[in-house]
Amino acid sequence: MRIGFIANLLFQAQHLQIGMFPHTHKEKYKLYIGRFAPTPSGPLHFGSIISALASYLDAKNNNGQWKVRIDDIDSPRVMKGAESSILKNLESLGLFWDDKISRQSENIKEYKNILEMLKSKNLTYNCNCSRKQIAISNQSDLNEPFYNNHCRSMHHPSSSKSAIRLIANYKSTNFIDRAQGAQFNNANNLIGDIIIKRSDQIYAYQLAVVIDDQLQSVTNIVRGTDLLNSTIKQHYINNLLNFPDKTYMHIPIATINNRKLSKGNGDKLNNSNFSLILIEGLKFLRQKIKKDFKEASPREILKYAVKNWDSAPLQKIKNIELNPSQRLIVDNAHT
Repeated sequence: MRIGFIANLLFQAQHLQIGMFPHTHKEKYKLYIGRFAPTPSGPLHFGSIISALASYLDAKNNNGQWKVRIDDIDSPRVMKGAESSILKNLESLGLFWDDKISRQSENIKEYKNILEMLKSKNLTYNCNCSRKQIAISNQSDLNEPFYNNHCRSMHHPSSSKSAIRLIANYKSTNFIDRAQGAQFNNANNLIGDIIIKRSDQIYAYQLAVVIDDQLQSVTNIVRGTDLLNSTIKQHYINNLLNFPDKTYMHIPIATINNRKLSKGNGDKLNNSNFSLILIEGLKFLRQKIKKDFKEASPREILKYAVKNWDSAPLQKIKNIELNPSQRLIVDNAHT
């Protein structure tokens, strides 16, 4: 896949227009391929397990593959031992992946080739705006700072301190989310041009993840509603590169006192009973539970859960507060 991807990429460079690849590359994949892509910045917490579980169940219920990718491109955030801990927990939960583990750090060459191609078509520019400058700009309806494309016409020379932005002339970022419904966004007035290489010279998540998904032939993305805004940017980049369309489902995020669970807040599992964790995860996802599940193994629980998976109870829900029993398996749940 990797060699063919790069060779085809370079071959098509001279034909780039606003959609970078000929439409023959828009062919839909026949097989459902889902993925779980954690950042190794700490151990899994209950919220990330919810995302892993939902994406696994959706893939297997559709007779598809479920792949795991380690999103380690943001090297300053990578915590020693986190990847091993994450994979060990997935195995303990019975969430075994198909194919080999993929890592963003293995895809740097691909990111560079895409970036150089975008540069050659004058679709990028150097940006010297600081986070502070962007933060004080107008706040968009997406609850994040709206970048007003200040540097687009500045023609800043390349610098080791400059970020690189993709000129984003959003014609349409509309898509149907399987859980949240139709998403209609006038992204020109909501987001602005997209950073694809950061000022610290690390390739930006929004570009990397689109290329990663293409390399893994991902067709379906199941993740939390906290990433819905990122999907607008990724959907645009995906279409610009003329990659096959993805199917999205953004499930409710887990909250405690309206605060999202996160590694940054120190949220982590404090229970090693993985059958119990799966049961509480299924309850959170509003799935059917058998009375004898407490005596069942993770494998037995997942077999039943895959067969009975139903995303309908998650429709139009952005977040769900953890119940008392779920809080008991989350360290730091009292905050």
